[in-house]
Amino acid sequence: MVRDTNKHESFIPRIPVQSETLFATYFPATPAISPDGRQVAYTLWSFEGEQQKRSRRIWLVDTQGGEPVPFGGNTKSEWGASWSPDGKELAFVALDGEPELPQLFVRALDGKSKARRICSMSRGLEEPIWSPDGSHIGFLARTGQEPEKDPLVLAPASHQRLWAVHRHGDTPRPLTQENITVWEYAWSPDGKHVAIYYSTGPDDTDWYRGQIGIVSIQGGAVRQLTKLTRQASGLAWSPDGTRLAYISGEWSDPCRGGGDIFVINVVGGETRNLTPGIDCSPGWCRWLPGGKQLLYAGWYGANAQLGLINEQDGAITLLERENQDCILDLSIGFPGVSADLKRLVAVRSSSTQPYEVWLADIAQETAQFVWRRLTYVNKLQEETLALAPSQEIRYLSVDGWLIDAIYTPPLYQSGDSLPPLYVEVHGGPSWARQHSWSPFVQFLAAAGFAVLQPNMRGSWGHGVAFADAVLGDMGGKDFQDILHGIDYLVEQKLVNGERVAIGGWSNGGFLSGWAITQEPKRFKAALIGAAIIDWIGMHAGSNIPDADTRLLMQNPLENPEAYLRNSPLAFAGRIETPSLILHGDADPAVPVAQAYAFYRALRERGVPVECVIYPRERHGLSERKHIKDYYERLLRWLKRYV
Repeated sequence: MVRDTNKHESFIPRIPVQSETLFATYFPATPAISPDGRQVAYTLWSFEGEQQKRSRRIWLVDTQGGEPVPFGGNTKSEWGASWSPDGKELAFVALDGEPELPQLFVRALDGKSKARRICSMSRGLEEPIWSPDGSHIGFLARTGQEPEKDPLVLAPASHQRLWAVHRHGDTPRPLTQENITVWEYAWSPDGKHVAIYYSTGPDDTDWYRGQIGIVSIQGGAVRQLTKLTRQASGLAWSPDGTRLAYISGEWSDPCRGGGDIFVINVVGGETRNLTPGIDCSPGWCRWLPGGKQLLYAGWYGANAQLGLINEQDGAITLLERENQDCILDLSIGFPGVSADLKRLVAVRSSSTQPYEVWLADIAQETAQFVWRRLTYVNKLQEETLALAPSQEIRYLSVDGWLIDAIYTPPLYQSGDSLPPLYVEVHGGPSWARQHSWSPFVQFLAAAGFAVLQPNMRGSWGHGVAFADAVLGDMGGKDFQDILHGIDYLVEQKLVNGERVAIGGWSNGGFLSGWAITQEPKRFKAALIGAAIIDWIGMHAGSNIPDADTRLLMQNPLENPEAYLRNSPLAFAGRIETPSLILHGDADPAVPVAQAYAFYRALRERGVPVECVIYPRERHGLSERKHIKDYYERLLRWLKRYV
């Protein structure tokens, strides 16, 4: 163990991060501030006892300080807190019934009332949001029969519709017709209309071809506002109800993204990009009460950025960017704001401080912005774990592009020898690593590995052009960005260039599989997690085939050669690197057949390979025993070959 020398009166032993550390970490998420800015509701994710999956519970904390208290919804696994406009009630989602499905509940915050179920949907519901006058609650739900499972019948899904129900409970009323699927929605300020991001197809992949429209609170036909060729998210009405702001870009994963901020007139449809050429990736925005500025949050390099943007001329006033000891952790979610936008609440973290809920008061006239911490749910870990501080680095890559990355040294230095390096490649590619809390990175650092997390082109953090640079070039210059990061660390004499491993999940798994086909002698070991190995097989079996056609900018029926030349499987005969393949058995996005195919290829090649298929898991691991196995199995693999 290492010792904390900050305490002069005694030495306090600190404990290195182990696989069990993750199960003791609390994840506060989706904080929502009351309209008057006095209370915050957040969902706390945690492993309770020896349970295999995390539970979700809503907690409340006063913005003036004090201990958080459980919301006490008297329900099992609750989340999605939404404040009533008068701040007296919370709507939320909780598991209920047999089988357990997410249903809508409301509870008054008078200290006496119990939660009451407002309605029951045959297949559950999500995303409750109060109408501005507090009379109704909107939500999204699918109806109809569940798809046949025995036998398994492949057919289009049922549409997800927008519904409204009276606050005291009655029969829910659909606001959208049966032949469109609603992915996101936002009430107009007067409560008479709802803006929606919708698609005419019901399947997950149809999200990529969505449009923005408006529907009356009385229901009826949707009036389409846009002619989008890219995806949109983060709908936000102007205070006078005449304009809508939204974020748009080309994204690999449904329902979230960083891009440019657009504003569209509700009458007339004139659209303007407020942020052309911006050197960050906004992912969320809200109008200030005056209707002339928007508050936005987004990715900037390996950090986060908060700012104000003037609608008229696009002028930006920064509230916060880079070099913060603790940053807005966008991997957990976007901020919540009070009704007057003078208070903002969010989850923040750093490489040495786990997730906590923070509050900021915004002085809009002077652009002053100071954070104040509200929770200490992970204080035990913060003060008892031995942690390796990470640092942001920036290095030159091909075409003269600067690449941001996070470098974490090993917790222990073994004599004068340089440490081995593990390159952790993020998924997406529409995503970005931040200089924030990562128990996985700390786990590897405690085991003696340096860790590099590059934000190669295709990532968020430097605007739309940087994110778009990967389109049609998967495994091209993005891979070169990774190699240049390794070379930079070797040149700086921070790592041993002869002892390098690479790994990642999803797109990170693809790039790891690609790396060992293109540089067969460079890497001593590889982790191939939920990886795209064969793009044609990916298109055939994925629930989001639109993703690969947009990323590769090709169609497999028209140009199968483009799919082949970007597939690690096509070059598997070159591989020499010992490879650990991990995959969820029920992965809908990247079919498990990808893992079997790569395993077969490496076995026939005689390359050391191990393939582990986790039952019941989808595109990410959720069960305790599987997460533990992943951590420990990877470490054994790295110690054996690196």
